[in-house]
Amino acid sequence: MPVLATSEPTSQVGEPNLSVVVASVNGWEVLEPTLQALDAQPERACMEVIVVEAIGGAVRERLRAHRPEVVVIEAERMPIPNLRHLGVCRARGKIVAILEDHGQVASGWAASLLEAHEGPWAAVGGAVENGKRGLVNWAVFFCEYTPYMKPVVEGEATDLPGNNIAYKRPHLMRHAKVLAEGKWESWINDSLRADGVRLASTNAAVVHHIKPFRLGYFVVQRFHFARSYAGMRRVDQSVLKRLVYGFGSLALPALLMARVTKTVLTKQRNLGWFLAASPLVALFLSVGAVGEMVGYLFGPGSSLNQVE
Repeated sequence: MPVLATSEPTSQVGEPNLSVVVASVNGWEVLEPTLQALDAQPERACMEVIVVEAIGGAVRERLRAHRPEVVVIEAERMPIPNLRHLGVCRARGKIVAILEDHGQVASGWAASLLEAHEGPWAAVGGAVENGKRGLVNWAVFFCEYTPYMKPVVEGEATDLPGNNIAYKRPHLMRHAKVLAEGKWESWINDSLRADGVRLASTNAAVVHHIKPFRLGYFVVQRFHFARSYAGMRRVDQSVLKRLVYGFGSLALPALLMARVTKTVLTKQRNLGWFLAASPLVALFLSVGAVGEMVGYLFGPGSSLNQVE
């Protein structure tokens, strides 16, 4: 069974204003500050924090002792989207947010999302900022999160970050099966747009990415993420399209590097760090392109299980 046990808080409010789902796969060192930042939100008493814990041992013991209490779903290790699906199905809030276990929310995060959801939006995404020093960590940030670095579009948007996003629960539950299929939130967002509902982003809801990376570790992670992503897209493609996308991936490093550079220059932020980290950014984008080529041509393999 994927769910081993569930620990509920001893006292619960009726319907929380906000449920926050966190899949725990990286350890207490990053999960603790993530939870502490949520606990510091003035709205915490009206929030429900759900941790789908897939490591075990000391992490689960610390979660059970954590105050204020959190909902702990003890699960087997499985792909992160599947873990999130378990949490989403348990969530009771009017709004359901999804965070990484290394996403430290800033002051005002909860209030900003709740205020934004007073509008017509099915989903609202925030901004993502780098929370770790060091050249490798900056390169990781630029590689993965440049589109979501402040400033982001204020108001209606089409591209939202999967690690800082909140949905009105009925809209999310209509497409939650996408997570159970091992796909990321971008597939949910595509389905919502196909429904004719609108998405938005706000600069007021900020998450800091606080996971530290070593060079070799991220190279491996980047390959697995890219291969799994392409492998998911491959399912609905013809053989010809798989070949076109697979060999077309060879052009991705130059195209993506140009896109990242343009975005950083347009936003006029962290230019010095980008200049210093750009060789590593180019390396990571090249590794990702290889991963996508393998994914389109040969499928995802077990890569999704390796993504952390």
